[in-house]
Amino acid sequence: MNTKPAQAELDRKPDKVASSNPYKKYQVITVSLLLVIGIINYVDRSALSIANTSIQRDMGITPSEMGILLSAFSLAYALAQLPLGVIIDRLGSKVSLGAALLGWSVAQTASGLINSFSSFIGLRILLGIGEAPMFPSAAKALAEWFEAEKRGTPTGIVLSSTCIGPCIAPPLLTLLMITWGWRGMFIVTGVFGIVIAICWFAFYKSKERYLAELPDEERDRLMASQALPVATPRPTMKEQLSAWAELFRHKTTWGAVLGFMGVIYMLWLHLTWLPGYFEREHGLSLYQTAWVVSLAYVFGALGTIVAGRICDRLVKKGASILGSRKIVVVTALLLAAAFTVPLSFGSGIVLSVALLCCALFSINMASSTAWMIANTVVDSRRVASFGSIQNFGGYLAGSVAPIVTGFSIQQSGSFASAFLISAAVASVAAMAYVLLLKQPISTDK
Repeated sequence: MNTKPAQAELDRKPDKVASSNPYKKYQVITVSLLLVIGIINYVDRSALSIANTSIQRDMGITPSEMGILLSAFSLAYALAQLPLGVIIDRLGSKVSLGAALLGWSVAQTASGLINSFSSFIGLRILLGIGEAPMFPSAAKALAEWFEAEKRGTPTGIVLSSTCIGPCIAPPLLTLLMITWGWRGMFIVTGVFGIVIAICWFAFYKSKERYLAELPDEERDRLMASQALPVATPRPTMKEQLSAWAELFRHKTTWGAVLGFMGVIYMLWLHLTWLPGYFEREHGLSLYQTAWVVSLAYVFGALGTIVAGRICDRLVKKGASILGSRKIVVVTALLLAAAFTVPLSFGSGIVLSVALLCCALFSINMASSTAWMIANTVVDSRRVASFGSIQNFGGYLAGSVAPIVTGFSIQQSGSFASAFLISAAVASVAAMAYVLLLKQPISTDK
């Protein structure tokens, strides 16, 4: 009896299991946990807006004080980006994101227990600082676990949380508030975040740690089959700070920053003013508005996923990795502008909903692709630094968008000029990507 085929099969099976299944398992764990944490991120930051009226009534907070509370988060979030990038690259995604999620969840929980306005401001600042590492950490984790040409789809899935969160937040938080009051709403969402933080620490592993735990022969087989790079010595803090500062000397960095400013400007215009648009321009009730806005964010979530699929497909057809991202982000920004301009000339409710769904689909395609650019143009050791710089610029523009929109509405009496301004900003952002985003930043700098 010939046993050679059977023996050959036995020899192949361990190699297949070692080089494929465990590695794929941790890729799935990484994407799944990042998606859930991203949804929590957006649900938690939406809680104050949902409970706005109840909090003002119960705590005796004036509308102007509520405005301060709402802006405290976004300013803290933006300003925390720059220093946190280097910290994330130093500590890694497991420690930085786990600690951030735990910190912001504690702040969220405590928001349901305080009774003073000053304490509330402090907690909103802590929430902003705590949530700031989320997407730079996610970009770093994805850069570690996925080869550059395969990061499009997982990045799109994770970034869909930026639409899924705002989509489910109004009905979910309203239900919690009806059941347990606004204080209970904060406590329940905060405690849930703490539980997920524990899951992140328990189940997530960096690729470096995963490889280090494998037997030598198994690690060698996996690295050969997956084309994994050999580990390099960890840079010192001084070297990381130097590498962070050096990023500002590249046109690629400024192209990503200026481009992302246009992306976040348009995203935050929709996030803060979309309900008001439907109520003011089309006379929809609060209930009707909630359903329409949720529909728009469903299209936004689809846009993030489609962007990843398109980028991966372009690479398979021969486009360069950065070239595929550039094509998608520029096209998406121009489409978002094109769908927004007609809204300035007035349209019926059906056409307006269709145009806004298409605009949100397009601008979220651009947002997802921008994060694919972040984990493409630099090596994995600087992804968080680059991503935080990009995010800093984006959220500075995001902080301006609601103010500019409110002023233009007050002056003109309609949303027409606000939509034209956002379309112009998106078009300029597309040109920034075209003119400045030319090549990856060399790793030997």
